[in-house]
Formats: sequence, structure tokens, C-alpha cells
Amino acid sequence: MRVVVLGGLGAWPSAEQACAGFLVEHQGFRLLIDPGYATLQPLLTRLPASAVDAVFVSHGHPDHCADLQPLLRARVLPDRSAPALPVYTPSGGLDPLLAIDESGLIDTAYRLHAFTPGDSFGVGPFTVRTWSLPHWVPNAGARFSAGGTVLAYTGTPGRARCWWRWPATPTC
Repeated sequence: MRVVVLGGLGAWPSAEQACAGFLVEHQGFRLLIDPGYATLQPLLTRLPASAVDAVFVSHGHPDHCADLQPLLRARVLPDRSAPALPVYTPSGGLDPLLAIDESGLIDTAYRLHAFTPGDSFGVGPFTVRTWSLPHWVPNAGARFSAGGTVLAYTGTPGRARCWWRWPATPTC
């Protein structure tokens, strides 16, 4: 399993770094986790939009999902016959984001797989176990396992009480 950090800031991106975003690869399968603000450009420097096999979004706050919308545009606008991208997210979490475009423009670009935190399911070679995390909106932590390797991801694990700019020390 290979993990590429596309960004790691919370709340908003800086001129130097994107918000949450991770590309996880295993056996040629590419899973994008939490495509937050400003993650699309670092992703596209590594591979074309059409090469992403699935997306997992922990919750619907824009610092964890905003760049899903331009990713979907980058997949469907050049090729209306492109296969739909499987997108996994807590139920209702992406409704506002997916509704911002004109009706029908990106509808064929994705296939939504809504889940309830606590559910388990497969995504490509990964077995995904989710659990509920405290936040203002439905929020899922996840355990991705494949080939004897495990990646645990918490997204936003609670109500933010600390703010910092990497690499400075957090102020709480």
C-alpha cells in the first residue's frame, strides 16, 4: 500500500499546501481519500483525473470534499462516456456539493455509495470498516485494509479546538 499526501491543512488551504487529501494505491487501484480544497492540482501532477478508481469522503465539510466537484468535471466534460466514479460518503454528506452545478452536468460522472458510519464494505482491493466520529455533520473514521496492510484515517476526529499552520506548534 502506498500513500501520497496531497495536502494536510485543516479549514482552508495556504499558498503552499492544500487541505486534507490522500491518494492511496494498492495493486494498481487508486483510491482518493478526502479531496479537500486545493488537492486537485497536486493530484493531477501525478495522474490524469480518469485514473482515479474510487473516492472516499469522510464528511461533507469543504476542507474534506471541495475538490471532488472539479475532479468530476475533469472526468466527464472531456468524455461524456467515461465510466462513473464510485464515491463513498456518509448519507447526505455530499448533497450540497453535488448540487452546485447545473442540473445534469456531472450526474453521469459519479455513482454515489452512501453509508452509515459503522458500516463495512469493499472498495477495489480494500476492505473498509467505518465508525462514527463526533463533529457538526455526519463524520466517519475508516480503516482501510489490503494485502496485510492497514491504514486508519480519522479525517476530522472531533470539534476543532486547536488551530495551527504546519510546521508551527499548535495553539490550543
